[in-house]
Amino acid sequence: MKSNKRLTLISTTAMAFSLFASLALVQPASAAVKTSVDFTDLAGSNAALKTKIDRMIADGIFEGVSDTTFGISQNMTRAQFAKVATKIYNIPVDLTINVSSFTDVHADDSANGWAIPYIEAAKKAGLIDGVTDTTFLPGESVTAAQLDTVLLKGLGKKVSMTSSPWYTDAVNQATTLGIHPTNKAGSQAATREDLVLSSYVAQDAFNAQKPPVVSPSNPSNVSIVGDYHLASVIDSGLTSSATGTITQTIAEDPTLSKFAKEIKIKLTSTAGEDIAIPGIVQSVFSSNPNIAKVGLSSDHRAYVLGNKPGTTDVSVMVQIGNGEAKQLHVSVTVQSEPVTVKTLTAKEISFTKPMAMNVSDNVYYANFDAYTAMDLTATDSYGNTYEGLDIPKYNFALGTLFMTNDVQGEAGSTVGSVSVDSDGTVHVTGNVTYFELTAVSASGVKATSYVTLTK
Repeated sequence: MKSNKRLTLISTTAMAFSLFASLALVQPASAAVKTSVDFTDLAGSNAALKTKIDRMIADGIFEGVSDTTFGISQNMTRAQFAKVATKIYNIPVDLTINVSSFTDVHADDSANGWAIPYIEAAKKAGLIDGVTDTTFLPGESVTAAQLDTVLLKGLGKKVSMTSSPWYTDAVNQATTLGIHPTNKAGSQAATREDLVLSSYVAQDAFNAQKPPVVSPSNPSNVSIVGDYHLASVIDSGLTSSATGTITQTIAEDPTLSKFAKEIKIKLTSTAGEDIAIPGIVQSVFSSNPNIAKVGLSSDHRAYVLGNKPGTTDVSVMVQIGNGEAKQLHVSVTVQSEPVTVKTLTAKEISFTKPMAMNVSDNVYYANFDAYTAMDLTATDSYGNTYEGLDIPKYNFALGTLFMTNDVQGEAGSTVGSVSVDSDGTVHVTGNVTYFELTAVSASGVKATSYVTLTK
Protein backbone atom coordinates (compact mmCIF):
# COMPACT_ATOMS: atom_id res chain seq x y z
CA MET A 1 0.00 0.00 0.00
CA LYS A 2 1.32 3.43 -0.87
CA SER A 3 1.49 6.35 1.55
CA ASN A 4 -1.64 8.41 2.36
CA LYS A 5 -0.08 11.45 0.71
CA ARG A 6 0.38 9.51 -2.51
CA LEU A 7 -3.13 8.12 -2.26
CA THR A 8 -4.44 11.62 -1.87
CA LEU A 9 -2.56 12.94 -4.88
CA ILE A 10 -3.52 10.01 -7.05
CA SER A 11 -7.11 10.40 -6.01
CA THR A 12 -6.91 13.99 -7.11
CA THR A 13 -5.38 13.18 -10.43
CA ALA A 14 -7.92 10.59 -11.28
CA MET A 15 -10.87 12.72 -10.35
CA ALA A 16 -9.75 16.07 -11.58
CA PHE A 17 -9.98 14.88 -15.10
CA SER A 18 -13.28 13.16 -15.50
CA LEU A 19 -16.20 14.85 -13.94
CA PHE A 20 -17.79 15.08 -17.28
CA ALA A 21 -17.38 11.48 -18.32
CA SER A 22 -20.40 9.71 -16.88
CA LEU A 23 -22.68 12.40 -18.19
CA ALA A 24 -21.90 11.83 -21.83
CA LEU A 25 -22.93 8.21 -21.58
CA VAL A 26 -26.42 8.97 -20.30
CA GLN A 27 -27.84 9.90 -23.68
CA PRO A 28 -27.19 8.38 -27.11
CA ALA A 29 -24.73 10.04 -29.46
CA SER A 30 -27.55 10.95 -31.81
CA ALA A 31 -29.43 12.92 -29.16
CA ALA A 32 -29.47 16.69 -29.35
CA VAL A 33 -26.87 18.42 -27.17
CA LYS A 34 -28.49 19.60 -23.98
CA THR A 35 -28.00 22.93 -22.25
CA SER A 36 -28.37 24.08 -18.66
CA VAL A 37 -32.06 24.76 -19.33
CA ASP A 38 -32.71 21.02 -19.66
CA PHE A 39 -31.63 20.20 -16.09
CA THR A 40 -34.13 20.88 -13.33
CA ASP A 41 -31.51 21.18 -10.58
CA LEU A 42 -29.89 24.12 -12.40
CA ALA A 43 -33.03 26.25 -12.43
CA GLY A 44 -31.90 28.30 -9.44
CA SER A 45 -28.24 28.62 -10.54
CA ASN A 46 -26.84 32.02 -11.50
CA ALA A 47 -26.33 33.01 -15.13
CA ALA A 48 -22.50 32.92 -14.92
CA LEU A 49 -22.49 29.29 -13.75
CA LYS A 50 -25.00 28.30 -16.42
CA THR A 51 -22.83 29.92 -19.10
CA LYS A 52 -19.81 27.91 -17.98
CA ILE A 53 -21.82 24.68 -17.85
CA ASP A 54 -23.22 25.33 -21.35
CA ARG A 55 -19.75 25.76 -22.83
CA MET A 56 -18.40 22.65 -21.15
CA ILE A 57 -21.43 20.61 -22.26
CA ALA A 58 -20.90 21.87 -25.80
CA ASP A 59 -17.23 20.86 -25.59
CA GLY A 60 -18.24 17.33 -24.58
CA ILE A 61 -16.68 17.64 -21.14
CA PHE A 62 -19.81 17.62 -18.98
CA GLU A 63 -23.22 15.97 -19.21
CA GLY A 64 -25.95 15.27 -16.72
CA VAL A 65 -26.14 12.42 -14.25
CA SER A 66 -29.57 11.71 -15.68
CA ASP A 67 -31.68 13.01 -18.54
CA THR A 68 -33.09 15.83 -16.38
CA THR A 69 -30.55 16.17 -13.55
CA PHE A 70 -27.07 17.66 -13.76
CA GLY A 71 -26.02 16.62 -10.23
CA ILE A 72 -24.56 20.05 -9.50
CA SER A 73 -24.30 19.50 -5.73
CA GLN A 74 -23.08 15.89 -5.83
CA ASN A 75 -19.51 15.03 -4.83
CA MET A 76 -16.95 14.28 -7.53
CA THR A 77 -15.70 10.71 -7.97
CA ARG A 78 -12.33 9.45 -9.16
CA ALA A 79 -13.93 7.82 -12.20
CA GLN A 80 -15.56 11.10 -13.22
CA PHE A 81 -12.30 12.93 -12.62
CA ALA A 82 -10.46 10.55 -14.97
CA LYS A 83 -12.60 11.61 -17.90
CA VAL A 84 -12.14 15.29 -17.11
CA ALA A 85 -8.38 14.76 -17.27
CA THR A 86 -8.54 13.46 -20.81
CA LYS A 87 -11.00 16.13 -21.93
CA ILE A 88 -9.42 19.25 -20.45
CA TYR A 89 -5.87 18.36 -21.43
CA ASN A 90 -6.67 16.79 -24.83
CA ILE A 91 -5.55 13.24 -24.00
CA PRO A 92 -6.44 10.76 -26.80
CA VAL A 93 -8.85 8.04 -25.64
CA ASP A 94 -9.33 4.60 -27.21
CA LEU A 95 -13.03 3.96 -26.56
CA THR A 96 -12.67 0.30 -27.60
CA ILE A 97 -10.76 -0.51 -24.41
CA ASN A 98 -13.07 -2.42 -22.04
CA VAL A 99 -10.59 -4.14 -19.73
CA SER A 100 -9.00 -2.18 -16.89
CA SER A 101 -5.49 -2.58 -15.51
CA PHE A 102 -7.05 -2.20 -12.05
CA THR A 103 -8.76 -5.14 -10.36
CA ASP A 104 -11.60 -3.03 -8.92
CA VAL A 105 -12.72 -1.45 -12.22
CA HIS A 106 -14.96 -3.71 -14.32
CA ALA A 107 -16.86 -3.22 -17.56
CA ASP A 108 -20.05 -4.69 -16.03
CA ASP A 109 -19.99 -2.11 -13.20
CA SER A 110 -23.00 0.10 -14.02
CA ALA A 111 -21.65 2.98 -11.93
CA ASN A 112 -18.05 3.12 -13.16
CA GLY A 113 -17.52 0.68 -16.03
CA TRP A 114 -17.96 3.44 -18.61
CA ALA A 115 -14.78 5.13 -17.28
CA ILE A 116 -12.35 2.34 -18.22
CA PRO A 117 -11.12 3.96 -21.50
CA TYR A 118 -10.65 7.31 -19.74
CA ILE A 119 -8.89 5.83 -16.71
CA GLU A 120 -6.52 3.86 -18.95
CA ALA A 121 -5.82 6.86 -21.22
CA ALA A 122 -5.14 9.16 -18.25
CA LYS A 123 -2.93 6.51 -16.65
CA LYS A 124 -0.99 5.98 -19.88
CA ALA A 125 -0.46 9.73 -20.17
CA GLY A 126 1.01 9.79 -16.66
CA LEU A 127 -1.86 11.75 -15.12
CA ILE A 128 -3.45 9.03 -13.01
CA ASP A 129 -2.26 6.16 -10.89
CA GLY A 130 -4.07 3.77 -8.60
CA VAL A 131 -4.35 4.11 -4.86
CA THR A 132 -2.33 0.89 -4.87
CA ASP A 133 -0.57 -0.90 -7.72
CA THR A 134 -3.75 -2.87 -8.49
CA THR A 135 -6.72 -0.81 -7.23
CA PHE A 136 -8.20 2.50 -8.35
CA LEU A 137 -11.27 3.09 -6.09
CA PRO A 138 -13.31 4.67 -8.92
CA GLY A 139 -16.22 5.69 -6.67
CA GLU A 140 -14.13 7.49 -4.03
CA SER A 141 -14.77 11.22 -3.55
CA VAL A 142 -12.22 13.93 -4.33
CA THR A 143 -11.19 16.71 -1.93
CA ALA A 144 -10.70 20.32 -2.95
CA ALA A 145 -6.95 20.01 -2.36
CA GLN A 146 -6.76 16.91 -4.55
CA LEU A 147 -8.67 18.77 -7.24
CA ASP A 148 -6.20 21.67 -6.96
CA THR A 149 -3.17 19.40 -7.17
CA VAL A 150 -4.22 17.56 -10.30
CA LEU A 151 -5.34 20.65 -12.19
CA LEU A 152 -2.09 22.41 -11.30
CA LYS A 153 0.01 19.47 -12.45
CA GLY A 154 -1.93 19.33 -15.70
CA LEU A 155 -0.89 22.95 -16.24
CA GLY A 156 2.75 22.04 -15.71
CA LYS A 157 2.97 23.61 -12.25
CA LYS A 158 5.29 22.15 -9.63
CA VAL A 159 3.51 21.44 -6.36
CA SER A 160 5.37 21.03 -3.08
CA MET A 161 3.87 18.57 -0.60
CA THR A 162 6.41 19.03 2.19
CA SER A 163 4.34 21.50 4.23
CA SER A 164 1.80 20.65 6.91
CA PRO A 165 -0.89 20.04 5.83
CA TRP A 166 0.61 18.56 2.64
CA TYR A 167 -1.69 20.55 0.36
CA THR A 168 -0.73 24.05 1.59
CA ASP A 169 1.24 24.90 -1.55
CA ALA A 170 -1.40 23.42 -3.86
CA VAL A 171 -4.19 25.47 -2.29
CA ASN A 172 -2.09 28.65 -2.37
CA GLN A 173 -1.17 28.23 -6.05
CA ALA A 174 -4.70 27.24 -7.04
CA THR A 175 -6.17 30.20 -5.18
CA THR A 176 -3.80 32.57 -7.00
CA LEU A 177 -4.85 31.09 -10.36
CA GLY A 178 -8.54 31.15 -9.46
CA ILE A 179 -8.79 27.35 -9.54
CA HIS A 180 -9.39 26.57 -5.86
CA PRO A 181 -13.08 26.15 -4.90
CA THR A 182 -14.29 29.33 -3.18
CA ASN A 183 -14.60 29.28 0.62
CA LYS A 184 -13.69 25.62 0.86
CA ALA A 185 -10.93 24.04 2.95
CA GLY A 186 -8.50 21.73 1.18
CA SER A 187 -9.73 18.74 3.15
CA GLN A 188 -13.39 19.21 2.17
CA ALA A 189 -14.99 17.11 -0.56
CA ALA A 190 -15.25 18.75 -3.99
CA THR A 191 -18.68 18.92 -5.62
CA ARG A 192 -19.49 18.81 -9.30
CA GLU A 193 -20.04 22.56 -9.16
CA ASP A 194 -16.51 22.96 -7.79
CA LEU A 195 -15.16 20.89 -10.65
CA VAL A 196 -17.13 22.84 -13.26
CA LEU A 197 -15.78 26.17 -12.01
CA SER A 198 -12.22 24.96 -11.40
CA SER A 199 -12.00 23.03 -14.67
CA TYR A 200 -13.39 25.96 -16.64
CA VAL A 201 -10.54 28.16 -15.39
CA ALA A 202 -7.96 25.38 -15.85
CA GLN A 203 -9.09 24.73 -19.42
CA ASP A 204 -8.78 28.42 -20.30
CA ALA A 205 -5.30 28.49 -18.75
CA PHE A 206 -4.31 25.33 -20.64
CA ASN A 207 -5.55 26.73 -23.95
CA ALA A 208 -3.63 29.95 -23.31
CA GLN A 209 -0.45 27.87 -22.83
CA LYS A 210 -0.73 26.19 -26.22
CA PRO A 211 2.15 27.00 -28.56
CA PRO A 212 1.58 29.19 -31.61
CA VAL A 213 0.05 27.39 -34.56
CA VAL A 214 2.67 26.04 -36.95
CA SER A 215 1.60 25.49 -40.56
CA PRO A 216 4.49 23.84 -42.41
CA SER A 217 4.10 23.08 -46.10
CA ASN A 218 3.19 19.46 -46.81
CA PRO A 219 3.53 18.13 -43.25
CA SER A 220 3.69 14.34 -43.30
CA ASN A 221 5.11 12.81 -40.14
CA VAL A 222 5.89 13.94 -36.61
CA SER A 223 7.93 11.75 -34.30
CA ILE A 224 10.26 11.68 -31.32
CA VAL A 225 13.92 11.15 -32.14
CA GLY A 226 16.97 10.51 -29.98
CA ASP A 227 18.31 8.17 -27.32
CA TYR A 228 16.83 8.64 -23.86
CA HIS A 229 19.24 6.92 -21.51
CA LEU A 230 19.71 9.03 -18.39
CA ALA A 231 21.63 8.88 -15.15
CA SER A 232 19.95 8.26 -11.81
CA VAL A 233 20.90 11.70 -10.50
CA ILE A 234 18.25 12.13 -7.80
CA ASP A 235 17.95 8.71 -6.19
CA SER A 236 21.74 8.31 -6.28
CA GLY A 237 22.17 11.46 -4.18
CA LEU A 238 24.13 13.33 -6.86
CA THR A 239 21.78 16.32 -7.01
CA SER A 240 21.78 16.67 -3.24
CA SER A 241 25.50 17.45 -3.45
CA ALA A 242 24.90 20.43 -5.77
CA THR A 243 26.62 23.60 -4.58
CA GLY A 244 26.90 27.28 -5.49
CA THR A 245 24.56 28.71 -8.11
CA ILE A 246 23.34 25.24 -9.05
CA THR A 247 21.09 24.44 -6.12
CA GLN A 248 19.51 21.05 -5.56
CA THR A 249 16.21 22.51 -6.77
CA ILE A 250 17.76 23.58 -10.08
CA ALA A 251 19.63 20.29 -10.50
CA GLU A 252 16.36 18.39 -10.06
CA ASP A 253 14.26 20.60 -12.37
CA PRO A 254 13.94 18.91 -15.81
CA THR A 255 13.62 22.29 -17.57
CA LEU A 256 16.74 23.76 -15.91
CA SER A 257 19.12 20.91 -15.08
CA LYS A 258 22.04 20.08 -17.37
CA PHE A 259 21.48 16.42 -16.42
CA ALA A 260 18.15 16.50 -18.27
CA LYS A 261 17.55 15.87 -21.96
CA GLU A 262 15.19 17.64 -24.30
CA ILE A 263 12.73 15.27 -25.97
CA LYS A 264 13.41 16.07 -29.61
CA ILE A 265 10.46 16.35 -32.01
CA LYS A 266 11.07 15.74 -35.72
CA LEU A 267 8.71 16.83 -38.50
CA THR A 268 9.13 15.73 -42.10
CA SER A 269 7.35 16.69 -45.30
CA THR A 270 5.71 14.24 -47.71
CA ALA A 271 8.98 14.39 -49.66
CA GLY A 272 10.89 13.19 -46.59
CA GLU A 273 12.55 16.56 -45.92
CA ASP A 274 13.05 17.80 -42.37
CA ILE A 275 10.92 20.82 -41.48
CA ALA A 276 12.20 23.32 -38.92
CA ILE A 277 9.66 23.90 -36.16
CA PRO A 278 9.55 25.91 -32.92
CA GLY A 279 8.43 24.34 -29.67
CA ILE A 280 5.12 22.59 -30.35
CA VAL A 281 4.66 20.49 -27.20
CA GLN A 282 1.38 21.06 -25.37
CA SER A 283 2.00 18.71 -22.47
CA VAL A 284 4.37 15.97 -21.32
CA PHE A 285 3.76 13.20 -18.78
CA SER A 286 5.85 10.42 -17.27
CA SER A 287 4.05 7.17 -16.49
CA ASN A 288 6.38 6.78 -13.49
CA PRO A 289 7.85 10.04 -12.12
CA ASN A 290 9.71 7.96 -9.54
CA ILE A 291 11.89 6.74 -12.42
CA ALA A 292 11.95 9.82 -14.67
CA LYS A 293 10.67 13.35 -14.06
CA VAL A 294 9.45 15.50 -16.95
CA GLY A 295 8.92 19.22 -17.45
CA LEU A 296 7.50 21.63 -20.04
CA SER A 297 9.40 24.87 -20.66
CA SER A 298 7.78 28.23 -21.34
CA ASP A 299 8.72 27.89 -25.03
CA HIS A 300 6.84 24.58 -25.28
CA ARG A 301 9.70 22.11 -25.25
CA ALA A 302 9.66 18.88 -23.24
CA TYR A 303 12.49 17.68 -20.98
CA VAL A 304 13.13 14.49 -19.01
CA LEU A 305 15.41 13.90 -15.99
CA GLY A 306 16.50 10.61 -14.44
CA ASN A 307 15.36 9.90 -10.89
CA LYS A 308 16.11 6.24 -10.11
CA PRO A 309 17.06 3.20 -12.22
CA GLY A 310 14.31 1.69 -14.33
CA THR A 311 12.41 2.12 -17.58
CA THR A 312 9.27 4.20 -18.04
CA ASP A 313 7.05 5.53 -20.80
CA VAL A 314 6.92 9.27 -21.47
CA SER A 315 4.04 10.67 -23.49
CA VAL A 316 4.25 13.98 -25.33
CA MET A 317 1.26 15.85 -26.76
CA VAL A 318 2.05 17.96 -29.85
CA GLN A 319 -0.03 19.94 -32.31
CA ILE A 320 0.89 20.83 -35.89
CA GLY A 321 -1.09 23.42 -37.81
CA ASN A 322 -4.83 23.38 -37.16
CA GLY A 323 -5.05 19.60 -36.88
CA GLU A 324 -5.91 17.60 -33.80
CA ALA A 325 -3.32 17.12 -31.09
CA LYS A 326 -1.18 14.00 -31.49
CA GLN A 327 0.20 11.92 -28.65
CA LEU A 328 3.73 10.53 -29.04
CA HIS A 329 5.45 8.02 -26.78
CA VAL A 330 9.09 7.30 -26.01
CA SER A 331 10.73 4.78 -23.70
CA VAL A 332 13.13 6.35 -21.18
CA THR A 333 15.75 4.25 -19.41
CA VAL A 334 17.42 5.49 -16.23
CA GLN A 335 20.71 3.82 -15.33
CA SER A 336 22.73 3.50 -12.14
CA GLU A 337 26.11 4.21 -13.78
CA PRO A 338 27.45 7.55 -12.48
CA VAL A 339 27.85 10.70 -14.54
CA THR A 340 31.44 10.96 -15.78
CA VAL A 341 33.23 13.11 -18.36
CA LYS A 342 33.60 11.27 -21.67
CA THR A 343 35.20 14.06 -23.72
CA LEU A 344 36.86 17.33 -22.73
CA THR A 345 37.80 19.83 -25.44
CA ALA A 346 39.59 23.18 -25.36
CA LYS A 347 38.48 25.36 -28.27
CA GLU A 348 41.30 27.80 -27.47
CA ILE A 349 44.30 25.50 -27.84
CA SER A 350 46.74 28.44 -27.81
CA PHE A 351 46.10 31.91 -26.41
CA THR A 352 47.92 34.98 -25.07
CA LYS A 353 47.36 36.82 -21.81
CA PRO A 354 48.91 40.16 -20.71
CA MET A 355 51.06 40.51 -17.58
CA ALA A 356 50.66 43.65 -15.44
CA MET A 357 53.24 45.26 -13.13
CA ASN A 358 52.46 45.43 -9.43
CA VAL A 359 53.43 48.99 -8.52
CA SER A 360 54.33 48.28 -4.90
CA ASP A 361 57.01 45.63 -5.51
CA ASN A 362 57.58 45.76 -9.29
CA VAL A 363 56.51 42.13 -9.73
CA TYR A 364 54.57 41.10 -12.83
CA TYR A 365 51.30 39.21 -12.36
CA ALA A 366 48.26 37.96 -14.25
CA ASN A 367 44.90 36.50 -13.14
CA PHE A 368 42.32 34.90 -15.43
CA ASP A 369 39.65 32.22 -15.50
CA ALA A 370 40.83 28.93 -16.99
CA TYR A 371 37.38 27.72 -18.04
CA THR A 372 36.57 30.74 -20.20
CA ALA A 373 40.15 31.29 -21.42
CA MET A 374 40.39 27.71 -22.67
CA ASP A 375 36.75 27.78 -23.85
CA LEU A 376 36.19 24.30 -22.48
CA THR A 377 33.42 21.94 -23.52
CA ALA A 378 32.69 18.71 -21.68
CA THR A 379 30.41 15.87 -22.75
CA ASP A 380 29.34 13.41 -20.10
CA SER A 381 28.78 9.67 -20.37
CA TYR A 382 25.08 10.23 -21.12
CA GLY A 383 25.66 12.65 -24.00
CA ASN A 384 24.92 15.88 -22.12
CA THR A 385 27.10 18.88 -22.98
CA TYR A 386 28.55 21.47 -20.58
CA GLU A 387 30.18 24.61 -22.00
CA GLY A 388 32.38 27.25 -20.39
CA LEU A 389 31.15 28.15 -16.93
CA ASP A 390 28.62 25.30 -16.95
CA ILE A 391 31.56 23.03 -16.12
CA PRO A 392 32.53 24.61 -12.76
CA LYS A 393 28.85 24.96 -11.88
CA TYR A 394 28.41 21.21 -12.29
CA ASN A 395 31.83 20.29 -10.94
CA PHE A 396 30.17 18.40 -8.08
CA ALA A 397 29.47 15.78 -10.79
CA LEU A 398 32.27 16.35 -13.30
CA GLY A 399 35.20 16.82 -10.90
CA THR A 400 37.37 19.01 -13.15
CA LEU A 401 40.66 20.49 -11.92
CA PHE A 402 43.72 22.10 -13.55
CA MET A 403 47.43 21.36 -13.72
CA THR A 404 50.30 23.44 -15.10
CA ASN A 405 53.44 22.18 -16.84
CA ASP A 406 56.52 23.47 -18.64
CA VAL A 407 56.49 26.91 -17.01
CA GLN A 408 59.07 29.13 -18.78
CA GLY A 409 60.41 32.64 -18.23
CA GLU A 410 62.89 35.09 -19.71
CA ALA A 411 66.50 33.93 -19.65
CA GLY A 412 68.75 35.28 -16.88
CA SER A 413 66.08 35.46 -14.16
CA THR A 414 64.43 32.96 -11.85
CA VAL A 415 61.26 31.58 -13.38
CA GLY A 416 58.11 32.73 -11.61
CA SER A 417 55.14 30.63 -10.47
CA VAL A 418 51.74 29.58 -11.80
CA SER A 419 48.94 28.21 -9.63
CA VAL A 420 45.24 27.47 -10.20
CA ASP A 421 42.51 27.74 -7.55
CA SER A 422 39.77 25.14 -7.22
CA ASP A 423 37.35 27.52 -8.97
CA GLY A 424 39.63 27.71 -12.05
CA THR A 425 41.25 31.07 -11.31
CA VAL A 426 44.82 31.11 -12.69
CA HIS A 427 47.44 33.13 -10.77
CA VAL A 428 50.71 33.98 -12.54
CA THR A 429 53.44 35.73 -10.55
CA GLY A 430 56.93 36.90 -11.54
CA ASN A 431 59.02 35.91 -14.53
CA VAL A 432 56.68 33.76 -16.65
CA THR A 433 56.38 33.96 -20.43
CA TYR A 434 54.84 30.58 -21.25
CA PHE A 435 53.21 27.51 -19.67
CA GLU A 436 50.91 24.59 -20.43
CA LEU A 437 47.48 24.62 -18.81
CA THR A 438 45.74 21.24 -18.60
CA ALA A 439 42.17 20.55 -17.50
CA VAL A 440 41.62 17.07 -16.04
CA SER A 441 38.28 15.50 -15.20
CA ALA A 442 37.66 13.01 -12.39
CA SER A 443 37.43 10.30 -15.07
CA GLY A 444 40.96 11.16 -16.27
CA VAL A 445 40.00 12.85 -19.54
CA LYS A 446 42.31 15.79 -20.34
CA ALA A 447 42.47 18.92 -22.51
CA THR A 448 45.56 21.17 -22.81
CA SER A 449 46.04 24.78 -23.91
CA TYR A 450 49.37 26.56 -24.47
CA VAL A 451 49.53 29.96 -22.80
CA THR A 452 51.84 32.81 -23.82
CA LEU A 453 52.20 35.85 -21.56
CA THR A 454 53.21 39.32 -22.73
CA LYS A 455 54.35 42.41 -20.82
